[in-house]
Amino acid sequence: MNIPVYRLPYNEEDIKFVQTHIENILKTGYLTDGGEYVKRFEDAWKDIVKAKNSIAVSNCTTALELILRCIGVKNSSVIVPTYTFYATPLSVHNSGGRVLYADISKETLSLSLESIKKSIKWDTKAVIIVHVGGVISDEIEAIREYCDGRNIYLIEDAACAHGASFNGKPVGSFGHATAYSFHHSKVLTSGEGGIVTTENDEWANKIRRMRAIGLDRTINNWEVFEIGNNYKIPETTAVMGLLHCNKAQDIFNERRKIAKFYDENLNFSGKIKKYNIPDNVVSGYYKYVVLTKHKQEIKDSLKERFNINLPPNIYDYLCHEQNINKEIRHLADSDFENARYMMEHNLCLPMYIGLTDKELQHIVDSINEVV
Repeated sequence: MNIPVYRLPYNEEDIKFVQTHIENILKTGYLTDGGEYVKRFEDAWKDIVKAKNSIAVSNCTTALELILRCIGVKNSSVIVPTYTFYATPLSVHNSGGRVLYADISKETLSLSLESIKKSIKWDTKAVIIVHVGGVISDEIEAIREYCDGRNIYLIEDAACAHGASFNGKPVGSFGHATAYSFHHSKVLTSGEGGIVTTENDEWANKIRRMRAIGLDRTINNWEVFEIGNNYKIPETTAVMGLLHCNKAQDIFNERRKIAKFYDENLNFSGKIKKYNIPDNVVSGYYKYVVLTKHKQEIKDSLKERFNINLPPNIYDYLCHEQNINKEIRHLADSDFENARYMMEHNLCLPMYIGLTDKELQHIVDSINEVV
C-alpha cells in the first residue's frame, strides 16, 4: 500500500460538472471580464462564511496585499507572526509597510494577545492573525476588542481555515477583512485563486477596482479610479472553485471524520503527543498535527518501512530568520520561544479527502508500531 503526500480526487460527476460549465464559458466567449462564473464563485463562498462582500482575486497573497493597500499601511508597521508561510509578511512588504514579527501561542498556533501587546509600536496600523493548520485562536474575540481599542485593523489570514469556526461563528467573522487561499493544496481549491471578504462596502468596492487595474466596468471600460493591478481570476478558475464550494460541507465532514479516527486510534505515548484544539474551536483540519521530539526519525521510518509519505510539516523555517530579510525592513525583538518549539516539534499526518478506511488503518497501525 502506498500513501502519497497528497491526493486530490475528482469523480466522474465532478469532471462532468467542470466540462459542462467550461463548455458554457467557451460558447459565451467570456473567459474573463463579463462572464457569470466569478460572481457565482464569490456568492457561493459568501454563503459558506456568512460574509457581506466577497471578492475573488488571483491568490491569497494578493488578497492580503489588496486589503493592506486598501487600508493604507505604507510607511506603517504591521504585526505578523513569524510562524507562518512567507507570503504573509511578503504582502506587507509589497504594500509598502514594515513587518513587526511576533511570537505565537503553543496552544493556538496563532499570535497571542500578549505577543501583540509586546510587539505593538506607535505606527502600527494592522495585525495579521494566521489561522495555522485550520485552527482559530480562542483569543480571537479579545484580540479584536484590543485592536478596536487601539484603532488598529485586524486582518484574518485564513488561507488554511476553510470550514473553521469559533463559538459557532465561521472563519472571517472576527477581522475587519479576511483573505482566503484556493491553492490546490487547500481544503477547497480552484487550482490557484483567493478571495477577500469584508463587511465594509466601501473597502469592497475599492478592492474590486484595485484587482482590475483600477477600472470599474459598471461605469466604463477605460477610466481608472484606483491604483491597482491585474489580480483577477479567469472564468475557468471560478468553475473549479464553484465545484468545491458546492461540495464544501461534504469535504469538511470527511476531513473531520479522518481527524476523529486519528484521535481515537493513535497511541499518544511518550513519543507523540496529541495537539489539543482549544475549546469552542472547530478546526478546518487543513493539517492534523501531532507533537514529537522525533519528527524526522518517525517520518523517515514510515516512508522506508511502510511506504507512507507524510505531508510537509507546518513551517520548518521561521519567517524572521529568512535570508531575504537582510534586504527588506523588518523588526524581530523576541526570542520566539513558542514558535521555535512548534517548528521543532510539529509533525503532520496525511489529511486529504479520498483516504480509504484501509489506508487510514494502515497509517494508524504503522505509526503506532513506529512509536
